[in-house]
Amino acid sequence: MTVKRNNLLHLWHGFRDFLPIGLIVFSYAIVFGALAMKSGLTIPEASLMSLTVFAGASQFLALPMIQNGASVWTLTSMALMVNMRHLLYGLNIGKKYSGASPLKLLGLSFGIVDETYAFNTIGPGRKITSIPYFMGTALCGYVVWNTGTVLRSEERRVASILKAERLDFAMLAVFISMIGSSIGDRRDWSILVCSGLAALAISRFAGGYWHLFVVGLAIPLAFAVLTKEGKNAA
Repeated sequence: MTVKRNNLLHLWHGFRDFLPIGLIVFSYAIVFGALAMKSGLTIPEASLMSLTVFAGASQFLALPMIQNGASVWTLTSMALMVNMRHLLYGLNIGKKYSGASPLKLLGLSFGIVDETYAFNTIGPGRKITSIPYFMGTALCGYVVWNTGTVLRSEERRVASILKAERLDFAMLAVFISMIGSSIGDRRDWSILVCSGLAALAISRFAGGYWHLFVVGLAIPLAFAVLTKEGKNAA
């Protein structure tokens, strides 16, 4: 089997394996497309955003800002802040594919989103070190996200989806499915339980979702420090 054919096969396997996650991504891509229309964007404008940005959280947050007349610099600053976590994603992906050239890693970086990162680091693709395989998962996510943007649903259907909070559940379901497959020891379960309890406790005294960000960083960091100190002591 030639190298080219082998790479194409890995690309296809990555695309195929990511399809179950892609279907969930597709569901809230449709919602994004509909909300983009309500925010005053045309179909070509919404499609251009999905084609060039390819970052769901930033795109959802940008819609009300665009509707309120935010400047390009404001939108850019928001996107940089929201996607700051991708710097950490990139470091981990670069470590996994350490033998790749800088040019190949640059190409990989565009395909790094929450779903592809989780799938290829803690999910089903965590043990597969093929770059074409990663690109297959990224291509699947890119295709379904952009297809969903164009195939916007009816306004009445979108309203019912948002009212029923199915969008929130779809996003949560992606990470539950991948995190569940990666939990393997007592420390993982301890982090999961402590993070959940801490988030619930803080949410009773503070509004918004900022506590999820704090807990998501603080609890794993604390466990990492304690684990390292325990190993040093031993």
